[in-house]
Amino acid sequence: MTPPHRARRSPRASRPAQWLGRVFFGARWLMYAGPLAPTDPHAHPTFQVLLSLGEPVRLRDCVQREVECRAAVVPPDVEHAVVQGALDTVLLHVPAEDLVGRRLRTLGIAADAAAWGRAGDALRGCGIGRLPVRWAEAEAQTQALLQALQANAGLAPPTHPAVKKLLRLLPDALDEDVRLAALAPRVGLSVGRLSHLFTAEVGFPWRPYVVWLRLHRAAEQLQQGASLTEAAHAAGFTDSAHLNHAFRRTFGLSPSEIAGVVEWVRPPSR
Repeated sequence: MTPPHRARRSPRASRPAQWLGRVFFGARWLMYAGPLAPTDPHAHPTFQVLLSLGEPVRLRDCVQREVECRAAVVPPDVEHAVVQGALDTVLLHVPAEDLVGRRLRTLGIAADAAAWGRAGDALRGCGIGRLPVRWAEAEAQTQALLQALQANAGLAPPTHPAVKKLLRLLPDALDEDVRLAALAPRVGLSVGRLSHLFTAEVGFPWRPYVVWLRLHRAAEQLQQGASLTEAAHAAGFTDSAHLNHAFRRTFGLSPSEIAGVVEWVRPPSR
């Protein structure tokens, strides 16, 4: 009998080649709903929660091991690639530094593809039967996915006060001086101590995390209709080539592959 996190390969005709879905773009989480296309190897400072409503997807880890599954959870700072996509998928990015992200770290999900599929088994009964169209639906599905995952998670470890303060300073620091040498005195720690503490508590090194924040800002600009060059400059990248390189290393695809084709959905005004 085939294990729950593995299945037979889908017909080639059902494998999408483009990202043509919706991006629900919030302040604390990001969800993509629609066709999942293959990607280059990449890593990001978030938990990636994947659920396919139809055929399985195939993921590959950094040592070329693969898993075929309908649900998976990839931990932060772990290289992975989508080898085979699916037509109806939900892809949720959860910040590792948030309360939920810190709880998910207690699951101890390993860096190999089979472990991602096993972690995804918890999502099989989450009750999601169709892709979200409106923000409220995406929000409800986010809560359903996270509740299913947290059922086996432990208590979130506390965050060091200096790291908490640093995370609060970061949005404004992107427009000023984002070097640890400039920020460490503001939180009362040495550069070396803060760098080590940040990686240990957030689960991702400092510099790639700053790039992630810049990509988030660039995505906001793209959602508002900016060109790649305009978005790059607004987010602190040298030019569109610099943005393209960082985007591909983080998401496994270029911004042009989604900027002009996906539908961006923002949260309603409160």
